[in-house]
Amino acid sequence: MKLPELTRRNQVLLVIALFVVLIPSVYAYDYTQNNPRFCTTCHLMNPAYETWEVSAMHDLTCHSCHETDMVESLGHVVEVLTKNPDEVTKETNIDNSLCETCHASNDSQWLQVAGTAGHEVHIFDGVDLADCIDCHGQRLHVFEPPEDTCIQCHDVETTQVEVLMGTHCVSCHDFTATDHELIPIDQTCLQCHEEQDSMGASFPADAHTDTACKNCHNPHEEDPFPDCASCHTEVSGLHTVDSHTDCTSCHIPHSEETLRENCVSCHVDKVDHYVPVTCSACHGFS
Repeated sequence: MKLPELTRRNQVLLVIALFVVLIPSVYAYDYTQNNPRFCTTCHLMNPAYETWEVSAMHDLTCHSCHETDMVESLGHVVEVLTKNPDEVTKETNIDNSLCETCHASNDSQWLQVAGTAGHEVHIFDGVDLADCIDCHGQRLHVFEPPEDTCIQCHDVETTQVEVLMGTHCVSCHDFTATDHELIPIDQTCLQCHEEQDSMGASFPADAHTDTACKNCHNPHEEDPFPDCASCHTEVSGLHTVDSHTDCTSCHIPHSEETLRENCVSCHVDKVDHYVPVTCSACHGFS
């Protein structure tokens, strides 16, 4: 069947009709899919919009992270119109792979976390210990994990060090480190502890340079001081005397050197006994 030819007038009217329908449709699609202000059409989304606007992700649209198809989007509209909910009942579920499209993409625009110590352990080693939003999604569009995030999974008590120094887990366990594992290295420890005389410790240049800090100290234990005998198993001489079993009473922390003052603090009757030399020069401990 041959269609009738359009007159010049009808052709013009058809073009006008297409523009009248097409232009608003394109605008409406772009507004609903790419403009976060559309989400504020529902009053429930105002807090989400306000926190997104000042967040690190404010250059992204809602659908960059919250992917929905047309059917699901229409379902949201119908629910708002028919039920008028007063709270958001469905929790956001964002798959790790979506986060990785930016943060494991080698795109310098975004912080790259592939190959970093903490994310390798928790995300990329194939074990799937955690989802990104387990740590970064606990607060609405505030992506920095709260201070108590780690202990929600890691059952460790707040230690004396954390109480005194106000430290956070990542102060020692550098999540974004690329040159070492998540377990702190000596350099990390010394950034805080070096030359802090107020802590009753000194750090001579040769302070146990043959072993790492973590081999002696575990700040998560109630008593963070080391058991010297776990390494120094062979003891003799005055080390075998019961009153000499507390290593730190005689030895300078982080050094095998002993001071005369340490001895006379117990042996008070020997204060004036041959002052020029250390006690160990005559009284062998080995």
